[in-house]
Amino acid sequence: MPLFKIKKVWDYTTYNKPFFIFILFLFCVWVYIDNLTDNTESLKVLLFIVLMDSVLFGYGMTITRDRINEGVRLPKIMFKDVFVLGFKSFIVFAIYLGVQGYILQIISSPFGFPPFDLEDLLMDAPETVHLLLSHSFVDALTFLFIGAVLFYVTVFFMEIALARLADTGKLRSAFNLVGIKRNIDTIGWAVYAKDYTMIVIAMAIFSYLTVIVFPFDILNYVWGVFLYMLMFVTQFLGIGAIYSRVKEKEKGEPSQAEQS
Repeated sequence: MPLFKIKKVWDYTTYNKPFFIFILFLFCVWVYIDNLTDNTESLKVLLFIVLMDSVLFGYGMTITRDRINEGVRLPKIMFKDVFVLGFKSFIVFAIYLGVQGYILQIISSPFGFPPFDLEDLLMDAPETVHLLLSHSFVDALTFLFIGAVLFYVTVFFMEIALARLADTGKLRSAFNLVGIKRNIDTIGWAVYAKDYTMIVIAMAIFSYLTVIVFPFDILNYVWGVFLYMLMFVTQFLGIGAIYSRVKEKEKGEPSQAEQS
């Protein structure tokens, strides 16, 4: 199943190969600038980083919206959409992840764990597994169970919130918790859990491929950015695929996700 998800991401990303190369170039520039500004505390630089991240999120949102509308390739860059959706999605990310981080901190402290979640566990397995093994089996198992429940609940709401934002363009739709829960009920909590787990596993596979090393630094740099781009597309394309179930059921038609 994760391999099927990876193939779908690959086909979508490389459908228009010249445009794919152009987007990859933009990602290389973005990562280069991000590395230059790393660990910088200047207010102007921090504001510039927020702007860059907002633009990145904005393009991710256009991917989500494109998938909701049954798109098959990377969408064109529409600057107005990218900036507006980017700013709004940045707010959504900040609030939802802030709530998740706050609760995770409360949960992890009594067990002596740093606040990492299921996605961190899969993305950085060697370090997180070591942390788990350094604690008692009962504490590790309890933390994993409570952390997994928290992760799924908060991420479920955040991802649907982002999908609703991409679909409607309205920030308030991302914080309509009643509407979000109704959407999740339509999808099915178990189905959602399975689909989102496959998304995270696919992203983890791309992450693990960074162990492949080339003899030239520039190739390693491009390879790393390329894998990051695939992880980025996997997340936002996956959000759209999950939410498309809601849209298709509203029309009374089977979604592509259900057909596959």
